[in-house]
Amino acid sequence: MTVSVRRAVAADAGELARLRHLSLTCPAMPWTEPRAVPDGPWVKECEETITALLRDQDTATAFVVDAGPGRMAACAMGLLLPRLPGPDSGKPFNGDISTVATDPEFRGRGYARATVTALMDWMTVSGCKRISLASSPEGEPLYTSLGFTYDDPRMSWRAR
Repeated sequence: MTVSVRRAVAADAGELARLRHLSLTCPAMPWTEPRAVPDGPWVKECEETITALLRDQDTATAFVVDAGPGRMAACAMGLLLPRLPGPDSGKPFNGDISTVATDPEFRGRGYARATVTALMDWMTVSGCKRISLASSPEGEPLYTSLGFTYDDPRMSWRAR
């Protein structure tokens, strides 16, 4: 079965924000406590940010599978992050897959694989040599099958 994937447009931002909210409620996410993520101003801010990013699709995009008019079954969103050349690459960008989400009603149909593959293809054509993401345990088998490995000793800091 072939999955129909399309590139998102700014008008899709509301559904993309909804799917992002769903992805953050996953109790297996390693960077969050197992809890429901509340609605709030951040959801509207997320929608506005996605709208702005998708108006200029040179550095950010999303690929989606539609569930019907005005509703999405799945998405993969990502950013091209400028980088300085180094010994491993003179390519101008690293890719960051920031959200992969499938509405629970549509899981197990290959939609995440289809959207992530489309996003990876776009990033590669755009000049990425390295693509990174944060995975839930649930998503790890998919990403491993696509060639992702744990090889980055990066650390992070969060403002309190």
